[in-house]
Amino acid sequence: MKTVHDESGYTLLESLFQLVIAAAFLHLIVLFLMYKESAQHQLTDSQTTEWELFMVDLQMDLSAVQLIDVNENGTILTVYMKVAEDNKEYSSVGGVVRRRVGNQGHVPLLTQVQSLRFTDEGHLIAVSVTLQDGTERIRRVAVGLSDG
Repeated sequence: MKTVHDESGYTLLESLFQLVIAAAFLHLIVLFLMYKESAQHQLTDSQTTEWELFMVDLQMDLSAVQLIDVNENGTILTVYMKVAEDNKEYSSVGGVVRRRVGNQGHVPLLTQVQSLRFTDEGHLIAVSVTLQDGTERIRRVAVGLSDG
């Protein structure tokens, strides 16, 4: 009688190969979790997100204007367009930076503001904001003066 030995099992080479594959996947998982934490931290900082959205809106409004005017205190920016109903005014009232279009209503753009200052630098407008927590943010945006 002949006995057949079942020798199906892992060899050392197969075990090492699976260990290498597992280590590679674990590294990918760790890198993904680190990226997720970083992205989540950036997206949950609402003040930074609000500031960036405010700057995008301001840059879009300044892309094709006839004239800009900053009052002597630097607290009100008026953007004159071809059509008077499209004129925009940026100011801070009650801790909120707001935009008025055609002297009607207002749209809140930035909240928790302690002070706001606009500075006309020719083809640039410098915006300086101090938030209520003491954080100061400064950015310059380009002014696109249209012809006519």
